[in-house]
Amino acid sequence: MTLGLEIANALDPYRVPSSWLLALYNRDFTIALQPWQFLIRAAHVLMVSLFFGAIAVLDLRLLGLAPELPLRPLLKLVLPSVYVSLGLTMLTGFALFFYDPVAVGSHDWLTPKLLFIALGFVNAIWFNWRYLPAQLVSTSGLTTAGKLAAAASLALWALAILCACLNAEPPPRLYLGS
Repeated sequence: MTLGLEIANALDPYRVPSSWLLALYNRDFTIALQPWQFLIRAAHVLMVSLFFGAIAVLDLRLLGLAPELPLRPLLKLVLPSVYVSLGLTMLTGFALFFYDPVAVGSHDWLTPKLLFIALGFVNAIWFNWRYLPAQLVSTSGLTTAGKLAAAASLALWALAILCACLNAEPPPRLYLGS
């Protein structure tokens, strides 16, 4: 058994119950979305990429990369991309989930992905409430706790994306015969 499978199996008690997934299935919605499913999936991947890229630019700046860039203009430039891409990521993500809730809900890495997304939101709300206002008026660098929040942001969103990638394909089957 691989480490990844052991982790996924350990999360079995925290999976969305299959009875809930079956209750969420709507055949009419699935049929209506069928012609657009791949386009929605492509839009989802593009929006996740835009979201993570924009968040990475902000977090890396907060971690001290490119300190010559003023934070306020950078926020003004990047935050609209963060908000629009986040909204479209959530919209397309929900559409893909409800397209086939039984299949998506039974993915091994869905629970950790949702956990990392939730922690990413909590971290963002906490950082924006606790550190960002002071950072906008500060001439010194971000505090250690603020840097930890920026690093946690990068890690949590990257882990959510990693879990999504692990959901995309089953583990490869190796042919060990002769």
